[in-house]
Amino acid sequence: MTRVPGSFRATFLCFVGLVACQSVADETRVPTRLPSSIESLERLARGDRVELVNARMLVPADVVVEADGRVPLSIHFQGGTTIAEENFARMNRGGVLIASTLAGRSSAFSKPYQNAAAFRELLLAGERELTARVGQAVRFDPILITFFSAGYGAVRELLREPEFFDRIDALVSADSIYANVVDDDVRAPAIHQMIDFIRFAQAAARGEKTFVVAHGMYQTDYASTSECADLLLASVAGTREPSARFTVRGIPIASEFHQRGFHLYTFDEAGAGIHVDCLYMIPDLVRRHVPERRDR
Repeated sequence: MTRVPGSFRATFLCFVGLVACQSVADETRVPTRLPSSIESLERLARGDRVELVNARMLVPADVVVEADGRVPLSIHFQGGTTIAEENFARMNRGGVLIASTLAGRSSAFSKPYQNAAAFRELLLAGERELTARVGQAVRFDPILITFFSAGYGAVRELLREPEFFDRIDALVSADSIYANVVDDDVRAPAIHQMIDFIRFAQAAARGEKTFVVAHGMYQTDYASTSECADLLLASVAGTREPSARFTVRGIPIASEFHQRGFHLYTFDEAGAGIHVDCLYMIPDLVRRHVPERRDR
């Protein structure tokens, strides 16, 4: 089983109570790198909190239910509920959020969802709670999943189920997705751990889904996020194009690739800071690349 990079765990814990929002800038000038402090930000996440199994649902007071009962759902794995809620508030997406309360290495996220009934019940429980509040039967649609660091462990399990693969419209990977290597002498991600991410990437490249990947360049004993991103890129016959742009937070974008619904951002940094900065980037990646509604 793959693990969260040990050298980044201590730094991550220092940041886990913080949240910031970053945007991909169109300018090529070097901006000032912004501080990562929640004290400098207005708390935007407001609404009712509902406790679910291994998760907490945020229901904004102004949530809108469509005439047919559909409500957009955002789900986040890893990083804590505060960060998940503040990121959600900055997506300007509408709907509700289910933020996972699981924490730890990838196995802590994968094990609860190895039984498909667990995720199915999570969705149903959220729909029941929301139905009771709005007085109208609701169904979560579309479904966006964002995930950071070890959170990919849950997503990998979900994509194995055809029912969930079909129902999930969009994925945003914030320096997540690791895998075992084929062999000590073969530094390639194990295909059985990557196959469903590859299938989703190819569906996105065809325009059927949305898959956004942001990653740094630090190395791990197992297949790193950059090595897994390489495999995803190869699966859609993509090539990184050098970028001269910076994020608003002052981080240089080394390269990018875009093909219909598949988007990849590479940051040529190998420290713990870029790991957390990718978490901060989620709201902008959603605003830029994830459509409010995909025609079915």
